[in-house]
Amino acid sequence: MSSYTYAESFTRTHARRLAGRVTTDLRQSHVLYKSPSVNSLEDYRLELEELLLGGYVSKYQFGFKRNDRVVWSLRYVVGPDGSLTGGAGGVPRGVDVSGASWFNFLTHSDAWFDLDSSGKEAVKEKLPFERGTGSLPSDAHGYWVNDRSYAAGGVGLQRTVFRRFL
Repeated sequence: MSSYTYAESFTRTHARRLAGRVTTDLRQSHVLYKSPSVNSLEDYRLELEELLLGGYVSKYQFGFKRNDRVVWSLRYVVGPDGSLTGGAGGVPRGVDVSGASWFNFLTHSDAWFDLDSSGKEAVKEKLPFERGTGSLPSDAHGYWVNDRSYAAGGVGLQRTVFRRFL
């Protein structure tokens, strides 16, 4: 009996591929809802690529909120995975975002919190912008549906889309 071992290390190419999938959704949000700005798309991609490369992202979420409640949102959960299914796209169409504001929220992983302050500063120096602190809008008036997953180099992104109760 033979056994096979498959080992692949996570590289910048893998991080770029995953960040590119998310950026495709960000771009579709811009096309449909004019947010985020087209000028910020590359910065979001670069930030996510760098943080994925170091294993510093746990969750990534963006969408629109009104009165601190989600109007629509996509959420990506990062974790080990071995498969790649689905494709980019699928930003909800036709959602009324009048009076709503766009948000982009990143949750750091345990690996980020394990870094000492000089390690965090070294990573931050590579990022195109500095994030502030905040909290996510309420999603108690709806539910999340898993719709796509992406993987590269043994790291996976599970994407879920927020659906409001009717």
